[in-house]
This record gives sequence, structure tokens and C-alpha cells, in this order.
Amino acid sequence: MLGAALGLAAAGCSSGAVGQSGGRGVPTTTSTRPPTTTTSTVPVADTVPISPLDWSPCGALQCASLSVPLDYSQPGGAHINMAVARQPARDPSERIGSLVINPGGPGGSGIDDLPTELRVLTSTLQDRFDIVSFDPRGVGRSQAVTCNPPAASSSPPQAPSGPDLDPAPTTAQGQQALLAADKAYDADCLQYSGALLGRVGTVDVVNDLEVLRRALGDAGLTFFGHSYGTYMGALYADAFPSRVRAMVLDGAIDPDLSSTQMVTAQARSFDAALQAFFSWCQSSSACAWQTGGDAQGRFLDLMARLRSRPLGSTGVADLYDATLGTMYSPSFWPSLGQALAAVESGDGAPLTGLANGYRNQAGPNGQSAFLAITCVDHPAPTSVAAYPALAASMARAAPVFGPLFAWGELQCGVWPVPPTSAPKRVSADGAPPILVVGTTEDPATPLAWAQALAGELQHGVLLLRDGRDHVAYFYSPCVRAAVDGYFVGLSPPAPGTVCSS
Repeated sequence: MLGAALGLAAAGCSSGAVGQSGGRGVPTTTSTRPPTTTTSTVPVADTVPISPLDWSPCGALQCASLSVPLDYSQPGGAHINMAVARQPARDPSERIGSLVINPGGPGGSGIDDLPTELRVLTSTLQDRFDIVSFDPRGVGRSQAVTCNPPAASSSPPQAPSGPDLDPAPTTAQGQQALLAADKAYDADCLQYSGALLGRVGTVDVVNDLEVLRRALGDAGLTFFGHSYGTYMGALYADAFPSRVRAMVLDGAIDPDLSSTQMVTAQARSFDAALQAFFSWCQSSSACAWQTGGDAQGRFLDLMARLRSRPLGSTGVADLYDATLGTMYSPSFWPSLGQALAAVESGDGAPLTGLANGYRNQAGPNGQSAFLAITCVDHPAPTSVAAYPALAASMARAAPVFGPLFAWGELQCGVWPVPPTSAPKRVSADGAPPILVVGTTEDPATPLAWAQALAGELQHGVLLLRDGRDHVAYFYSPCVRAAVDGYFVGLSPPAPGTVCSS
């Protein structure tokens, strides 16, 4: 499962193509990307002919392929295949229909994630629903976007020759190197993905989701979105409100926010989670990294040392990504403590291992898909000259993650295809009650986003979970019980209900 909407952008960008410094500073020009063009999601999926899904065994699951238009403005043109998987309802006599899940990302493979979902979903849901997931267009088995030469996928991986570029550069030379790397990576994405690159946005996936609903034979969509999946669900409900049977949006994103508003809020949330980690580390014997009182100062010193003097192939990018990846739940904190202690003693391998695990969690094309979807969903500032000031401003709001997330936007700022979405309020007028779940100290999707989304929806119902984890359903029996009752009986909890367990 992937969590953050744009927080991951910073980590993804830090591990992109390596570029060379090509000048003395960031140029004072804007990018040459085409201007923003917004594609409205409309019920064009109604006009797409469908065929019943031909299910066949694939391990413990059943798999099928669904043909969807590459471009919904030309439904009779080129098509792509969307990979779908399911576990049939375990009690056919009590079957309600299909429960479609998106695990987040963007760029996360729903098919790879489905076994994880099945380990967490209650017996009630597995007995009464076909549990269905899919790889969205551009992801995994569904016409994957790629930003690497085709031969690279079959070549053995090469050992890294040095640390990744600094993803939050503090010098003009570092900023120029990052810009060159971003542009080179983006150009490769366009070269090797072609027309698909401009058609992987969520507005297109929403139409795919409606075609999937029809192919599944469900009169209404029952949908469970985690993290980025909440953005997909909210846009679907807004476009097809009468087609919603029930929808849970857990770890919610507010679609009405700009890219910069989103990353600023996320940076603050991740910095708050890091402060909580520092406090835990100072008071718990389970933390191997003992700082003697000033944990933040010690961490910033370590960051400065790795920035100026990498520890072999372990650099500041590894520190950022390892730390970011372990902020999603306090259950990951001991691993970060061990890795920081190892770095202090001269061993960077544990830190690099955590960083690589975070970068690679979405599979072989996870980074490419994440960027491709994020950049067409969320227009980023195109004035390259504005980024140093943006990073400085965000550093005041979030000293550790602010600059990282600010520079993470640059990759989308120079993205080679125009966005297909823009910030918008979603109301889903005419849809039934939609359950929005927010966690009080969620580091990846701040609580304010869930509150805003529930307020924007005509019939939004907010369920709160008191905790620090991302996606409450995975951690809270109380949330699971509420979601079960809603999906089965269509009766949501009282608005504002708080789960403490």
C-alpha cells in the first residue's frame, strides 16, 4: 500500500535519473511544457461497449482483462487493457455484489496489493462481496508507463556507483543538477511511454472505473479507496453520483487543493510525525538512536554531514526517504532508530535498505507511474526560478520535509505533457451517504483534508480515528466494524463518531 498523495513525489524524484550539473544556477525561465488543459470527467463511459469479464485462475485469485479506450474523447480509437483480479464471495448465497478496492499511490498495483487487503478485510466483507482490485492504466499489468529504455528492464541491475542526487539542494550547483536530472527523466518518460503518458490521469481512470462497474454487472459501485484511492473515489462520485451504492474514503485527499497547498500541508504533517518520533526515541529503550536530548539538532547535523560527505553510497537522499517511509506508522519507528544509530557508527547499509524499500514498494514501474499520474492530476508551478523561494518558505513551515517536498514539485513543473485535472470542489450531488475516514495525526493525509472532503460532499459522513497511522482501517477494529456495517447494511455511523481503538 502506498500512502501519500504528493509526499511520495519528493522521494520519487530523489531517485530519478542521474543528471550532470549544466550551469551555475537555476535558470530564470519557465518550462516549455504545453499549457494546462483540463479534461472534465463526464459520463462518456456509458457509450463504451463492454464484454463480460472472462475470469481465469491466477494463483489463489481469479484474473481478467478489461478493454478500455486510451482516449475517452475517441472511444472508437485505440484501446488498452486493464488488468483486474478478484476473490469471489465466500458465501455465494449471501453475496451482495462486488467491492472494488484501490490501495493508493498513485502508482500502486491493486492486484499486487490484493493479498494484503484480504489479510485485513473482515470475514463479513469477504463472505458477502467479490473482492475486486485492478491495476489502473499506466500501472503494472495495465499498459505500464515506463521512463527507461526497453532493454533496461531485462538487464541485470547495476550496483550504484555513488549516492543519489540531493533531492532538496541547498546550492545553485545542486539545484541545477536536480533540474537537469528531472528534465532528462521526464524526456525519457515521454520517449518510452508515448501517447499513454498524457492519458493516465485520474479523470481517465474514473471512466475506466465506470466501465469496470458495468462489466462486473453491479447496479451500483461499492468502492473502498485508501489514500490516493480517495481522490479516485471522490472524482468518480462527482462524475457518476447515481452509480454509487456505497463508498468509503479512508486517509482522504481534498481534491480542492492545489499541488503546493497539498505538499505544504503534508510537509507539516510529516514534520509533526518526526517530532513525535524524536520524543519517543528520547524516552524509549526500544530506540537504538540515543541523542542525549536534542534529537532534532542531532538529526539535522546528520543530514548536513550526509549532504556534504556521503557515507559510501549512502547520501542525504537515503536519509530523507528512509525517514519519510517510516513516518507512516509508529510501528516502523524502531527500524529507523536502528538505521540512524548504524549511520552514526559508520554503517549506512540499514538506512539505504529502508530507503530502497520505500522507493520500490510499488513495484517495477511504481516511480514512473506515480510521477505520470501525479503530474497530470496536480499542476505544479512551471516557473523554475520560483523554486528556491518556495523551498525557503516551506522550510519555515516544516524544517525537515518542507524543502524536500518543495523541490519534489519541480519534476511535475517541467513535466512534458499538460495536466488533465485542476483543483475542484466535489459535491457528488445525488449520491448516497459517502463515508470519509480521517485519522487525527495521519502524517500523509492530514485530518483537515478528510474534514474538508466530508464537508464538500452533499452527503459526506465523517468518521474519526484517534491515532498516528495512515489509513485507519488497517489499524482500528472500531473503524472496521463501522465500515462493515455501512458496506453491508448501507447505514453509516453518526457523523463525527470517534474511534479510539
